[in-house]
Amino acid sequence: MGTAVIRRGGGHAPGAEPAAPSVPEAVERDLMSRAIAGDSEAYGELFEMHRDRISRMAYAIVHDRSSAEDVVLETFLKGLDRIATYRGEAAPRAWFSSIALNVCRHRLREGKREAERAGDRQLDGGRRLWRPRTKGAVSKAVQQENNRLLAIAMGYLTDAQREVFVLHYDQELAYEEIAQIVGIRPGAARALAHRAKAALRDKLGSEVWISRHIP
Repeated sequence: MGTAVIRRGGGHAPGAEPAAPSVPEAVERDLMSRAIAGDSEAYGELFEMHRDRISRMAYAIVHDRSSAEDVVLETFLKGLDRIATYRGEAAPRAWFSSIALNVCRHRLREGKREAERAGDRQLDGGRRLWRPRTKGAVSKAVQQENNRLLAIAMGYLTDAQREVFVLHYDQELAYEEIAQIVGIRPGAARALAHRAKAALRDKLGSEVWISRHIP
């Protein structure tokens, strides 16, 4: 395969601009087939097609713009390295989302370990390098991006709820696809999503955008 053009940056944090129009799955699968056969331009098209979507997902989970850009880059480099393993059981968008989720999880684990190694003497300007998100830790950056939905999700939901919430409502994956990615049953994924909605409604009441963003 030739060199696919995969560049850091250029993605958008959640809410920065409207999502790109959905591309038919048949088009994605055709590009994947061409990429597997060695067509670097086809893989480059897949990268451009999904980079903003993966960037939003990563930002919602790792909660840091620079790290989200790194996740995008690592996701597509890993995808390129593993593309021969793609068998078509899942749609390409779900396949890339699965890789991205694992990259995000790895980065969060590394952040925890780094904080543990640093200890209280290695605080960054008096702030711990990593800490579990609490109700009071809703990101101002995300609020400034005018995406309060994901900001609240990050602040109030459990890790499992947050992952399913992002995969379903932002990535627009079906519960069956999410179940394969996360390693749970579709019914469990649906239950997590419903608990996430209930938590958000409990915290945010009857604000108009709730019904608009959460069907």
